[in-house]
Amino acid sequence: MIRTIIFMLLFAVPAMAQDNIDKALLMDYFQEQQFDKAIQYLEGVKPQQANGLALLASAYYQSGQMMPAEKYYTLVLAQDSNHIQAHQALGNIARQQKQPLLAIAHFEKLVALRPTNPLYYKQLSIACGNVVGLQDSAFNYMWMAYQLNPKDVSVVTALSADLIDEKEYARADSLLKQYMLIDSSQVMVISQLVKTSYLQKDFSSATLYGERLMAMNALELTAFSYLSVSYYALKKYDSCIIVYDKTAAMTRGNAPETIIYYAGISYARMKQFDKSNELIQRCIDLAKSKSLDSYYATLADNYEQMKQFRRAISYYDTSYYLFKDPMRQYGIGRIYEQHLQDPLNAKKHYRQYVKDAKPENKEEESIHTYVKERIKNL
Repeated sequence: MIRTIIFMLLFAVPAMAQDNIDKALLMDYFQEQQFDKAIQYLEGVKPQQANGLALLASAYYQSGQMMPAEKYYTLVLAQDSNHIQAHQALGNIARQQKQPLLAIAHFEKLVALRPTNPLYYKQLSIACGNVVGLQDSAFNYMWMAYQLNPKDVSVVTALSADLIDEKEYARADSLLKQYMLIDSSQVMVISQLVKTSYLQKDFSSATLYGERLMAMNALELTAFSYLSVSYYALKKYDSCIIVYDKTAAMTRGNAPETIIYYAGISYARMKQFDKSNELIQRCIDLAKSKSLDSYYATLADNYEQMKQFRRAISYYDTSYYLFKDPMRQYGIGRIYEQHLQDPLNAKKHYRQYVKDAKPENKEEESIHTYVKERIKNL
């Protein structure tokens, strides 16, 4: 990607020669990702043309120096208001700086300049989703991105999640099934299909998709919980137990309470009351225990420190699923915001935290106040 951008900047515009740039040398710097050397060289040349300035801006941007990158990209736009790379980079910088309205302005320009590029609609959708009152616009832009590129799994899952939130289960289900015709290997898509099937009381389909997840050894505890309940609704009690055994093995014995419970009552249906009593007693112990929540939170924190952010989110999510502690929603939101740079999901979990939280001390009050302010600015 870097090679393509730099090649275009170096060779696409004849006016480049006016800056007297050594194109071969600069190409080597960028290919080797020696951005500090590229910056030093270009600052010495002091480019005046839009593409020369864009090269300098790009070097700063690739090296993580956003302030000078923003400065030079702004100079680029002063000469060429339709400069694609400048609008792209400035839009990304605005998002990182939690300035969604400014990001929207740049992404709207990109959509106008390249109305058939799905990436620009997706970026515009994400930016709109972080401004109060623009959620409908966010959905519409994401839908445009889907129409232009139905193969983008992140677009499909974002749209289906919105439809599920709006209780439009059939539409979400249809969208996910269309994607399965393109790629049937995406864990998130299959997980959402377990959920949409269950919510439509199509328990047979829920089990088919859930079985595929289990065969993939995917750790999707929420989907497995829907799977367990679906099996029970179909009176497939031995399958409920298989879900429990599989989940317990994957979580070192820490299966979600719902899965344990349905395995327990399945054993009762099969007249194996000793095993049923053992699992139901575990459910009782889990309900009593205040420690398990801390155990999951500690695992989540450990994985966050190890930079395995998706696994950290999974443990926070499991903890919240079991114990409904709002702080776990805060933890998920914080990871999405600070580490994954996903303000849309961050805001979603922050809102759930604010809705549920009842601060009991100064530290919790401080977090609650902070999160309410972050929601306004995301």
